[in-house]
Amino acid sequence: MRILMMVHLFPPAGIGGAERQCFRQAQALVRRGHEVAIATPWWVGRCKRRETIDGVHVHRLGWLLPLTWQARRWHDRVKRPVPESGAPATAATAPARGKRFRWMSLAERPGLLSFLAETALAVKTGRLQADVVHVHESHWLAGFAHWVAEAMRVPVFCKEASAPVLRWGGAQDVPFAARWKERRNRCRFVAITPDIADLLRQQGIPADRIVQVSNGMELPADPADPARHTRGLYVGNFSQGTHFKAFDVLIQAFGRAVRQEPGMRFRLHGRGDVSGWRNFAREQGCAAEMDFAGETNDVHGALRESGYFVLPSRVEGLSNALLEAMAMGLPAIVSDIPANRVAVRDRVEGLVVPVGDVEALAAALLALYRAADLRVRLGAAARRRVETEFEIGKVAEQLERMYQAAMSADVAQRKEQCRL
Repeated sequence: MRILMMVHLFPPAGIGGAERQCFRQAQALVRRGHEVAIATPWWVGRCKRRETIDGVHVHRLGWLLPLTWQARRWHDRVKRPVPESGAPATAATAPARGKRFRWMSLAERPGLLSFLAETALAVKTGRLQADVVHVHESHWLAGFAHWVAEAMRVPVFCKEASAPVLRWGGAQDVPFAARWKERRNRCRFVAITPDIADLLRQQGIPADRIVQVSNGMELPADPADPARHTRGLYVGNFSQGTHFKAFDVLIQAFGRAVRQEPGMRFRLHGRGDVSGWRNFAREQGCAAEMDFAGETNDVHGALRESGYFVLPSRVEGLSNALLEAMAMGLPAIVSDIPANRVAVRDRVEGLVVPVGDVEALAAALLALYRAADLRVRLGAAARRRVETEFEIGKVAEQLERMYQAAMSADVAQRKEQCRL
């Protein structure tokens, strides 16, 4: 089977949850004998336009996009985000950001148009061919992927990974945005949790066009040893602010916990400006115990040196970082939101605390810090849960069946149309 995956960013332009999951699934499908290609915008001019990585063919398209990328970087330096204040608990918002310069449309629109045009040309000339298209974004790229699949006469799947569903942010400069928005809702959808599937149905997506397939994760051969380590760990994106990630709750809770257990330590990895959060940790009396360690290319190494993982988000999809920690055999403390509950059951694979509850999170941090046997028991259960429910090979099997069913349904529909 020839599978074309589409994603808005791909290394070295960026590596977030959607990008990681796209590549993991592509690698797993290649191992099952399929031909997989990834089509993505060519944001970074220094990287190759076409290459093969672990058997996955990567096509970077859009000959003007490197200029757009440079314009964005210059714009971001000028319109630097305002660091969050020392009182984010009362204002759960992302960092304030100045309005975008109006001239940025002159850089954005031609760049994105070059991506649309070059991809369309590659489809029309046969350079991009597929039996099924799978887009890992639910914004404008999903609508364009629907056009790509229609031009190829193949099924198309759009992954919806977080609530609220069918958001339409960041599309102000995309050419033909209204067309892509209308087409997006005509895709088949991959919901990564039951809650997201329900929300899609509530938004009018027919149930027969929704399939539930979770994110997948490799099971490392060398798991962590939570009995040896007591340091907590967070891995994520600081640029998403408190509205999504609830850093305010995490830092306040750790500040309260460390006052009871001065030996506690916590490490945070992720991209984004953390200067405001360092100041906030100082105000909470835990700056010396919280290590804002920046981005890391060795997440497994960070997990191996930790005793537990924390994800206190207010809004979250089925987090890749959470599944990675569980696969390594670490217990997790998570907020009580639907996506987290899919992976973690309270006192089975980890501890589940109410969203935004500083006292409850502080108590959970203390509980795991103080009890090595609890960390070991919950961590072992977390690894088993990934093995049985989220192992990437099993996810690839589900995707394979999903693709084949859609292809068969489309063939049957075309035959029926011919008879009519």
